[in-house]
Parts: sequence; structure tokens; C-alpha cells
Amino acid sequence: MYSYSVKEIRKQIDEIDKNIIKLLSRRFKLAPKLAKFKKAEGLPILDKKRELEVIDKLEKLAKKEGLDLKFIKKLWVEILKESRKIQHNK
Repeated sequence: MYSYSVKEIRKQIDEIDKNIIKLLSRRFKLAPKLAKFKKAEGLPILDKKRELEVIDKLEKLAKKEGLDLKFIKKLWVEILKESRKIQHNK
């Protein structure tokens, strides 16, 4: 009746989850490099304008993909918060 089994679907989800973690790791490994640049240039860690641009761009993409905009905004606020925390610690 179904073309996929629960096991097959869960395997796909697990692979996607693994990729999300790897991408977050790559993103957060860039934060210390960005912090060094900002420090050298005398720029603040928090760039509210840039963060708003990022969230706006991602909300547009999320809308196109049929995702919940509030969820995406909440998720990215947390990702940006973690990035700032990493930058402050470097």
C-alpha cells in the first residue's frame, strides 16, 4: 500500500538531521573567524541590520518552501544568538 516503510522514512529523517548538525557546525566554525575580522575592523559583534536582513531573506525562502514563518524566525534568532555567543568568546 505504501511505497515507503516507517523504517525507510526514519532513515531519511536521520540523514537529514545529520546534515543539519554538520551544517550548523560549519556555520558556527565561521563565527570565530568573523569575530577576528570584526575586532580588527573595530566592528561590534552584534550587527542588527545584518541579522534582520538574514531573517528577512530566510523568511522569504521559508514562505516559498511552505514552512511556518514564526518557527523559522524563532529558529534563526537562536542560531544567530549562538553565533554571537561564540564570537564573544573568541
